Amino acid sequence: MTPLPTLLPFAPGFGAAGNPYLGDVELAQKCADHLEREQARIIEVLTTHESHEAASGELESSIDALRNLHRELVGVRQGAVEDISVFLPINLPLYSLVLFAAVPSLMADRVDVRLPAATPEWVRSVADAMRLQEFFPRVHLNEFTRRRFINEQASRADAVIFTGRYEAAEEVRAQCPEALFIFQGSGVNPVVVGPEANLTPEVLDLMVTARIYNGGQDCAAPDAFLVHKQRADEFIDAIIERADALVSGPYSDPQARVGTILNPNTLGAIADRLTALADDTVLGGLVDREAAYVAPTVIVRPLSEHDELMEFFAPVFYILVYDNDDELAEFFSGSEYVENAMYASLYGQRPVEGLFESSTVLFNQTVLQAEQGNIAFGGNGAKSNYIAYRDEIEVGPALMTDALARHLQRLNEEAVAPPVSNTPSEDWWIRSGILANQDCGRVERLPRVRS
Repeated sequence: MTPLPTLLPFAPGFGAAGNPYLGDVELAQKCADHLEREQARIIEVLTTHESHEAASGELESSIDALRNLHRELVGVRQGAVEDISVFLPINLPLYSLVLFAAVPSLMADRVDVRLPAATPEWVRSVADAMRLQEFFPRVHLNEFTRRRFINEQASRADAVIFTGRYEAAEEVRAQCPEALFIFQGSGVNPVVVGPEANLTPEVLDLMVTARIYNGGQDCAAPDAFLVHKQRADEFIDAIIERADALVSGPYSDPQARVGTILNPNTLGAIADRLTALADDTVLGGLVDREAAYVAPTVIVRPLSEHDELMEFFAPVFYILVYDNDDELAEFFSGSEYVENAMYASLYGQRPVEGLFESSTVLFNQTVLQAEQGNIAFGGNGAKSNYIAYRDEIEVGPALMTDALARHLQRLNEEAVAPPVSNTPSEDWWIRSGILANQDCGRVERLPRVRS
């Protein structure tokens, strides 16, 4: 395990002020002010393709992330790279623009963003509504094909932020060998309901929300619910009741929580998987390709019969009933889970052996409740999230400004560090014009590094 260096208040090569764009944090606060004033207008734009629930949620999260940028200043003040290329996800466009483009632009001369091919007009409308160009003028949106964006932007960038599938990330990273590559994917994020779970109506409602947030199209949604046999009947009945009561329809209806699928190209795979699971389906199962709609669906299977996980990106509850801790431990130690581990939410269940090594463990809380835009996101699954530079890959939760700051420090140390020592003395830092402020703090993370 490689220890992280203590971050300095600013990095060499950028003058006494460190990051020349540090003052733009004030513009970020003005953006938060604007989002608060124009909430009705922002939600109107967002709900052309997502539920009022998701629109209100991502608006609140965006304002919160901008308001709390002081939590990231240790990283932001390090300096700036020249170019960042961003592959934007298809969902939650406002929050995605804030986390993956706007905030990183505080540490870059230029940020080029590739819009998702399925919804470019929507994302541009959101960018206009949030006045992205005014508050974050170094962010530039484009609708290039992936190949063109890689050839003309990403392959030349200092850093690449990629959100999406692991396989696609690996293809892109191979074409950007000299860039810092930050991958944010998705994980299993299971909810575990143990024998001692306190299943109040409020807790059950939060579990349902975690699964159907944004119509089920959220990378933080649980791909599986693991339920102890003693609580299975109670839990399954409650989920069926709530799933059956969900309002489906156009998102112009504030009560609608399930609507069209953003990327209709996924409907074939969803339909095939639901067909294979038809005997275990206790509610729903309908896929309407013409309407790009998947009905709320509940699938129940013994964990012993589980074959493979699927990120449905649709309102599908995949419930696996387990008998004992040994069976649960076997699931969590399997390569399918470990490679795709992010979060694990435990309710009335003790963590099984090895879970803390693979996952960010939450107690009585879903990922949707725990996520906050100014703290590192993710787990230790190699196919869920990583930060890569050349041949080194660091697997673990990531925060964009933290990753960029540590990369800047590494580059500057490579450029100016004295050859006689790997740990320059305090006098050397002072002679180099870098006054190490011990109060600036340390980014607390435990990276796992592989080569």
